Amino acid sequence: MKFNIGDKVVKNEKTWEPNDFDSWGRGIGVGIVVEPPFDLEDDSVDVRWSEGRCFENISQIKHLEI
Repeated sequence: MKFNIGDKVVKNEKTWEPNDFDSWGRGIGVGIVVEPPFDLEDDSVDVRWSEGRCFENISQIKHLEI
């Protein structure tokens, strides 16, 4: 798995696909992965952003680079 619980992530500007949840803070700032995929075929993780949580496709986020 590319992401683990506790990983800090940011949106990937190159692949980000806006949706209705962006209006409440999805993709803003640094998110934290709080749930892994439900099964090995799933390509999304649950991310807690500053304003809430949202399932994110792993192609749309990337690890925070320090």
